[in-house]
Amino acid sequence: MTVLLLSQSISWMLVVAIALVVAMLFRSVRRLYTRVAPVGALMTSAGPQPGVRLPGRTALAMNGQQVSLGGERPDGRPHLLLFVSGGCPISRKILPIAQDFTQRESIDLLCLGDDTDAMQWDLIRRFGLDPACFVNDAQIGQWLEIDKLPFAMLLDGAGTIVAKGLVNNREHLESLVVAGETGHVSVQSYLDARPRVA
Repeated sequence: MTVLLLSQSISWMLVVAIALVVAMLFRSVRRLYTRVAPVGALMTSAGPQPGVRLPGRTALAMNGQQVSLGGERPDGRPHLLLFVSGGCPISRKILPIAQDFTQRESIDLLCLGDDTDAMQWDLIRRFGLDPACFVNDAQIGQWLEIDKLPFAMLLDGAGTIVAKGLVNNREHLESLVVAGETGHVSVQSYLDARPRVA
């Protein structure tokens, strides 16, 4: 009987010790999480900056129709300009994420690129993209000074750049929307404005 009580006492002490260790680990991870910077789209200094209203411009979509870029939209909906390439593996990874993201956020998606038509048609077929929402024109990338892919630019209904940056995952896309909601044009500006944790 004494041995049984002793073993149960030791078991309970071990359980309490493990619970204390888990609580300390949880507290440490929580503290670490508050100090780690959020991940967002990396904004570049080239090209038009957030807050600038893009003048309206038309381009030819892959299906031969005219598509408008920038300027005020009749429906007032925001739209995401996503620069991708059929030869870029990260572009192929981000496309289905961007499709789901824009659908959930009620944002119109316009894909742009400057690859060969064959490569871009392969992307359209592979991901079920609308050819009327895909422009393959190197001049657009030069106009907006896009030099790395995949690159996203979120425009509001008036054609004003809300946020922009390199995007590799859903969190990067979400950071563009959050930038518009918080008034910080990028994660970098958010970090600069945030008070330092000692």
